[in-house]
Amino acid sequence: MKIAILSSADVAGWYSATLMQQGHQTMFVDGHPPLAVDQMILEEVEGILILSNGDETYEEIASRFTRATGRPVWRNLTDIPR
Repeated sequence: MKIAILSSADVAGWYSATLMQQGHQTMFVDGHPPLAVDQMILEEVEGILILSNGDETYEEIASRFTRATGRPVWRNLTDIPR
């Protein structure tokens, strides 16, 4: 499963490594919400792991992604299916 990670750089690497150990592919997303969502759709992302509380840009990206694709947004590593 390909998962986009929305998080600050200082913790994103650890989460990415953990997900890859579980057999997932990861990508990091940042930037202008419409462009970020277009990139995730193009890359065939199957879900988002958002690791930030109250970051308006990440929340907008996650909301747009879910509306456009119907795919999940997780807020905890343990919620992601293996």
